[in-house]
Amino acid sequence: MPAFFLYGESLQAPDERVIHVETLEARSRLHDWTIRPHRHRDLHQVLLTGRGRAEVRLDGRDHVARGPLAIVVPPGTVHSFHFQPDTPGLVISFSNAFARELAPYGPGLPEFLDRAAALELSRTRIASTDLDALGAMLLREFGRSAAGRHTALRGLLGALLANLLRVAEEPSPPSGTQPPRPERELVARFRQLVERRYREHASVASYAAELGTSEARLRRACLAVTGESPIELMHLRLLVEAERQLRYTSMPVTQVAYYLGFDDPAYFSRFFTRRMRASPRAFRTAAGSEID
Repeated sequence: MPAFFLYGESLQAPDERVIHVETLEARSRLHDWTIRPHRHRDLHQVLLTGRGRAEVRLDGRDHVARGPLAIVVPPGTVHSFHFQPDTPGLVISFSNAFARELAPYGPGLPEFLDRAAALELSRTRIASTDLDALGAMLLREFGRSAAGRHTALRGLLGALLANLLRVAEEPSPPSGTQPPRPERELVARFRQLVERRYREHASVASYAAELGTSEARLRRACLAVTGESPIELMHLRLLVEAERQLRYTSMPVTQVAYYLGFDDPAYFSRFFTRRMRASPRAFRTAAGSEID
């Protein structure tokens, strides 16, 4: 599966300061409005379309929708698109380091950016925010070389993503029902650690120790914020990667098991089958080959 910095560009480690903004047309028109399956290792992407039909595939899950649309692509997500010609929109790419700093811009924003999604947006709700204006300002600022450019880009991007969260998510629960901010921050740090270490099969106790907290507090925070226990979040991350490897690579199932850190391929097969209701081989057959 190709890994790019930006689509069609050689892979490179992004600067922690990177923010890249371009129109949807700038790259899509060059490829007949079809972006083939690929992934970005260290970049988040958010695509915003104003109108038109879009066929979106995110980690093997298909979405067909009409704009206005927001497409959220976390790092590592295998994604492909086919847009109706002349679809207007923006493609915004930014570093994982910047995504981790976004908590002050809105509760739940880092978690929102960590979930691959294609979301149809309400024009009425967009009109009640500054989303369109901020998108235009962000694109204009990106094209400048004036002093303070990066500071302006960071502020505009944070404000745009906060407005997107307001438009895309369900209305906020009543005051006092959201998990406290320290719990949300703890879960965000935990998920960041899992992202780095999921193939190590580390224990919940070791994660808690690295986070400087207790297993009990970590469990309470995960349940409050995500509805899942820490071990389930760890297993879900393994399953996402297992699906990617089975769908997009030709590695034998045994090799996939070892790649994911399982010492026993038979145990990997049982782990996968119990949660996906299909064996790894059956899943691969049903998914079909998407390898170029």
